[in-house]
Amino acid sequence: MTPGALILGLAIVIAQAVALFWLSRGVLFGYVMRTLAARSARPAGRRLINLLRLPGNLLHEVSHAAAYLLSGYRVRGLATCWSDPEGRGYVEAGPPWSPLHWGPLSAALSCAAPLLVGALSIHALGSLLGIPLPALDLTAEGVGPAAAATLTGAWRLLTHVDPLAWQTYVFWLLAFSIGAEMAPSGSDLRQGCVMLAVLVLLVAIGLLAVPQMELRPDRAEALLAGAAWLLSTLSTALFAGLIGCGVVGLLPAGLAWALRRAGGPRAPGRSRRPSATSPRRSGRRGRASDRTSRPAPRR
Repeated sequence: MTPGALILGLAIVIAQAVALFWLSRGVLFGYVMRTLAARSARPAGRRLINLLRLPGNLLHEVSHAAAYLLSGYRVRGLATCWSDPEGRGYVEAGPPWSPLHWGPLSAALSCAAPLLVGALSIHALGSLLGIPLPALDLTAEGVGPAAAATLTGAWRLLTHVDPLAWQTYVFWLLAFSIGAEMAPSGSDLRQGCVMLAVLVLLVAIGLLAVPQMELRPDRAEALLAGAAWLLSTLSTALFAGLIGCGVVGLLPAGLAWALRRAGGPRAPGRSRRPSATSPRRSGRRGRASDRTSRPAPRR
């Protein structure tokens, strides 16, 4: 694959990630979860929602912790929405364990980790449970077939699942939970997205510079082949995540729409931002998203 084709593939992967972020944060969490939480006046209802969130929230926080560890920082504390008294979940970074550490890089990796790990998990979950998620690499297919492939993949998932199989319901619950929790928080984005954009720009410049480097032809070819494999893997996982989250979110989104139309009772004080169900965006001593994105230890 040529450097120009790799740049196009990188742009496609970024577009897929942005679409999955919007679906997760804007629809599954921002619309569905908040609608259900606003009408959970009883503690049992709030606990049920937190139980539904728990698999995805745990995966979200563990991905933050893994990003810190891989980038040279220890993890001082971790809590999920179930164990956090405020129902949000957080990760608190500790001091560095490696001399090769850099705070901005750690923040960028931590920012991207939940979305990528979530998409890979949904893709793996579909394979494990025999759910017909489409395995499509848009970097190989190109931009043109993307819309048709998305509609075809969603229709195939809707029409080929077995409604009597237990695997269908396990996948639905876990994919919805993971999908609603995979988006980075606002503070994660503020602290990590700039460095993440710089890293993407550097990767693009590096790909364009490969032909200009004084590398042996076999090494240059191996480098480009490795980049193509990585982009292909990310594109396939992100596409599966988009289709999986989009399809499993249809029924909850319809339920949330019906609840809003009916104007049912809301939990007191929870109509705008239900603390028992808001993930990672605040914590006991300030915003937990600061802890999930801050690579340096808290003072």
